[in-house]
Amino acid sequence: MIHYDTLKIKSIKHTILILIISILIISCSDENKTVTFSGEIINPTEKMVWITINDSTQLSTKLDKNYKFTFELNICEANKYRFDHGGHTYVFLKPGSSLHLTIDTDDFDGAITYIGSNLEENEYLKKRILITEGLQANRFNIPNLKKSEFDSLITNTLGIWEKSLLALKDIEHEELARFKEEEFKELNEIRTIASDYYRSMKRLIPGNDAIDFRVEDIHGKEYTLKDFNDKVICIDVWASWCSSCLKEMPYLEKLENKYKNNDIEFIIISVDDNKDVWKKLLKERDKHGKQYWANGGQKSDFFKNYQLIDLPVYIVIDKVGKIVKSRASRPSENLEKVIIEVLESPKIEKQIISLEGN
Repeated sequence: MIHYDTLKIKSIKHTILILIISILIISCSDENKTVTFSGEIINPTEKMVWITINDSTQLSTKLDKNYKFTFELNICEANKYRFDHGGHTYVFLKPGSSLHLTIDTDDFDGAITYIGSNLEENEYLKKRILITEGLQANRFNIPNLKKSEFDSLITNTLGIWEKSLLALKDIEHEELARFKEEEFKELNEIRTIASDYYRSMKRLIPGNDAIDFRVEDIHGKEYTLKDFNDKVICIDVWASWCSSCLKEMPYLEKLENKYKNNDIEFIIISVDDNKDVWKKLLKERDKHGKQYWANGGQKSDFFKNYQLIDLPVYIVIDKVGKIVKSRASRPSENLEKVIIEVLESPKIEKQIISLEGN
């Protein structure tokens, strides 16, 4: 049985909650919260632009004939807000402010300019977005870095981000408390992710022994890393669903032909989950050479041990089984440079002589 007193208490609590919400709305309404946010898009990719006010509110408007737009917004908090058009960036807005930005989609973040309020905060956001994009682009090189080089990378990216945030003249004002809190939260999350990733790739840094693996050819015969001893090994890791992998194949084939008389073995390993899908694609594309399949695909030990999350991946191993690069450049970029360096390395020859002497 529900007593009348219980219902009365619940009713009072509900009334108090409504009053609190009303007070918050009134306090927000009392201040000048209208924001004029306008801009111009150079090289637009679509007809619309969007701004996200909170997790559940996204507003949109059409570009006019001159590719310009204007939002009249009601916001209660000084903070960053997401802006989208063929990509996304963040703008800093606060109640009563006015901001105009110009974006060239050919250089989305690098070409942003601002006119109006809170220019310092917006220039900071532009800078820190470029920093995070640079770190993201550099993620393939992280496994190739020594600890001192990795620490230097973090200092020159996230360290600069932190210094830039603390250098904002109004950063300690109460009005920017939420903005500061969210920025530090994201900064620390990215630092943790980068450090965890580097630690997880520790076994794959240059100079370490390459981790043994087991693969099989189209007939089901198994091979391990030891079957390719005494030669430099260049491994192309791919999958049938990876369009970038397929685009790189002609470039790799050119390298294979160019270095076919050198002490280097090009082996191509698929991490498709289904062996039949792999075999079918080889037949359709008339692929030959040393083609192998990692049994189990993305659940194989090879996939896990070599942290093959982003494909394609190119791994270079020297003649004595040491990792040269676990994330080498693509064939269309600078993979050949890595190959030349390891083939011409006198250090490798000395290591082989030393091993034979033992």
